[in-house]
Amino acid sequence: MNILDKTLKGLDGIALRLVWLGGALLILAALIVTVDVILRKLFNISMGGSDELSGYAFGIATAGSLTYALLHRANIRVDALYQHLPVWLRGTLDIVGHVLLISFLTYVTWRASLLLGDTYANQSRSITPLRTPLAIPQTLWFAGLLLCVVTGFVMTLSVLVSLFKRDWAAIQQTVGIKSLDEQIEEES
Repeated sequence: MNILDKTLKGLDGIALRLVWLGGALLILAALIVTVDVILRKLFNISMGGSDELSGYAFGIATAGSLTYALLHRANIRVDALYQHLPVWLRGTLDIVGHVLLISFLTYVTWRASLLLGDTYANQSRSITPLRTPLAIPQTLWFAGLLLCVVTGFVMTLSVLVSLFKRDWAAIQQTVGIKSLDEQIEEES
């Protein structure tokens, strides 16, 4: 196992923990919203801020799960024609698709860094009764995006090494569309 594979394995461990944490955040947000709705219905009182907190939880959980989705090739692609292409062309298209995805994520993360910089500079707070310092949820959101981009770059390096070796199977395993057999194996 080379250094890139070890790095990807380590990033996968981090991504798995973030997915579990994100799921826990979403469950907690659902519980808070449920309690708020019940309190409003039965006692005509509101905790206030449940919608704000659930929005932060959703943003953080989503950003945190992107790395896991990237590593496990969970992004959706149309593959009707793909299956019938020669292996070298599929590999080439997989690399191009991966590079385009990482380029887009890099742009989004860069823009998120600018937003976060403004938030810190202005000490921005939410315009809700909670007056949440926006740097807190935005930092966690940005960290999830940044981890995904770093992981994408490591995957790109791994794929380029595989391309140099003409190891189309490794490219497929890293950034290709999951085969039907792989999907069935995951489900069982």
